[in-house]
Amino acid sequence: MQSLLNNGGGLLDRVKFYSEWDMACGIELNKIADKINVSSFENQCKISDIIEFHNILKYLEIKRFSDYIEEVTHSDSKILVKELRKKIGQFLGVYGSNYAKLYDEIDFIETEDYLEIIEEYKLYEKIGELDFKELLNKEYVHIYMVLQFKRLTEHCDSFVKERILSDPRNAETIISKYLGETTLFLPPSLLSDEVVELIDRYIDSSEVNINYLRSIITFPTNRGLIIPDKVKLHAKRKEIIENEKIFSNGTGIESSVSITYPTDLNEEIIITKTGTSVDIKVSRKWIEENQDLPTLWNNFIHLFNIVDDKFRLTLVSKTNGMSALESAFSPSGSHLYKTSFGFNFMEMIANAEVYSYIQVMNTFNIRIEDMIEWFFMKYLKDEFSIENFVVKMPSDVTPYFEKCRSILPEIDRVFKQYNALVEDGEIDQELIQLSSSSFKNNEIKSFNTNKYVYPLDGWCKTASYLLFSDQSGIFYLPSKKEKYRNFLDLVVKDSVKKSDFLEHQLHRMQWLFDNELIFENDDGYIKIVDIKTVYILKEFYYEDVLSYWHYHKEIRSLIDDFERKNYVTFESTLLSRNEQDYLDYYLNKSKFTNGFDIRNRYLHGTNGSDENQYKTDYYLILKLFIIIVIKINDDLCIKEDYEANPL
Repeated sequence: MQSLLNNGGGLLDRVKFYSEWDMACGIELNKIADKINVSSFENQCKISDIIEFHNILKYLEIKRFSDYIEEVTHSDSKILVKELRKKIGQFLGVYGSNYAKLYDEIDFIETEDYLEIIEEYKLYEKIGELDFKELLNKEYVHIYMVLQFKRLTEHCDSFVKERILSDPRNAETIISKYLGETTLFLPPSLLSDEVVELIDRYIDSSEVNINYLRSIITFPTNRGLIIPDKVKLHAKRKEIIENEKIFSNGTGIESSVSITYPTDLNEEIIITKTGTSVDIKVSRKWIEENQDLPTLWNNFIHLFNIVDDKFRLTLVSKTNGMSALESAFSPSGSHLYKTSFGFNFMEMIANAEVYSYIQVMNTFNIRIEDMIEWFFMKYLKDEFSIENFVVKMPSDVTPYFEKCRSILPEIDRVFKQYNALVEDGEIDQELIQLSSSSFKNNEIKSFNTNKYVYPLDGWCKTASYLLFSDQSGIFYLPSKKEKYRNFLDLVVKDSVKKSDFLEHQLHRMQWLFDNELIFENDDGYIKIVDIKTVYILKEFYYEDVLSYWHYHKEIRSLIDDFERKNYVTFESTLLSRNEQDYLDYYLNKSKFTNGFDIRNRYLHGTNGSDENQYKTDYYLILKLFIIIVIKINDDLCIKEDYEANPL
């Protein structure tokens, strides 16, 4: 039988499999096609050839790829697979027992494939113990590579364990494994106590990484490993030292917020941003001349923009609120609330605005606590005929510690009363007092059906990624001097045709054509099919959620169509998912281990004895209360608007 491959070529010419959906697939498939011919193998196979054959087989095991190869080469992929397996089998039959000694003949970037062959063909049963131990000590054979292979790790249990415990830096690999960041397998004989001891040694090591220190501090309790509080405290103290090193070296990013209330300002507010510094000027005259409580409340919305025009909280961490570079260097995991530089900067601004605004109102003898009581006990009654809503805020003379302890239960009481109002249409205080259970933030109901809209995995997320992500890879054109933010930016601001793009870009872009999001006009230029659809996708990409009733009827109709196609799902809650997470981040650690845990600290007496911290916590709680007031008012306004003007 004639061979279908002609081996040879340099490292860059060799085929490499990354994943079925990797952007390099098109390039790699073309490499395979170029290698296929009717000549027999002229040279004896080397280990690098075997690794390449192993990668080619991965492509050929995927039907759409094998179909493509058959189409462009007019060859039979089944014959090709059979021949490749035969060549690999023959090679390993000869060199299997000496396979470990062949490592020096490969390039270091082929290491994982080299180890994968050991796993797949059970070569660990043939390799001698000394040879394997020598292999583990090679410079580029990192332990995390070995731990990717279950049978290999188990078979070489003692050697792998010895290698792990020999270097404290391997704690990073272990932590990543338990946090689910990588799929790794530990040697069966490795004990939890040994892992904890390794982590403790890592904290003291000179090569400790501050991000892993933070992962240790915030390590959750349900991941199969218990890191004792003493070790977490050890990591916390080391983090402080490492932080000081960063800023003393001048490598940190400085940011600042300045907020003043001049009396001679003609505009209500002026915001000036310079790099990572912001200067805010708010008209004191405006506040002095508009002291009615509705206007003072509206200042949080229209001056300080705590919510956007759709009444979504602007302070929340968003899925795409972090750059790819920042994401790569930040701890991640479902147990961590994403706190990017942008998020922290926005929080710094919001905290300064809330604190300073409250201080200015105090000079006019207006307390935010009185405003909160007025909202629930008078405004709701006057505007929405809601009776019996009770809120009791701390007095002015109460110490901050006691203020924190007394105001936190009021958040629960507000949520209980609002849920009762939604469910029963009234607030029965006697019934509420009988209930000792508390509500989770995602259990607070809304009067409005279909209040929030979320994209489902699949169509919406693929479309949004291709159109708006700066990582999609389909908008960079070497022939264009201008720099565009994403693919949509390119096609809107420039005139481009299919001929302007590379083949692998066209392959990914085809999804947008197939799903009727873009088209070629009569002149061959790529254009957007429907701007309203793109608008919805843009909202999903940048905001994560749509507040259904704040959109025009035409947009809502299109959202309904999305729902019929199973592109989106609706939820009817007071707070959006992002807003629920934001409150969870501050109030407790039930979801996010890096949260402030304010509620539990004051409830269980685990807070410190710092009066300044009590004050900081109190103003954070007030900020959350302000958010809750705004969200409840929005929910009731939506209800009233659509009861008065039904669709």
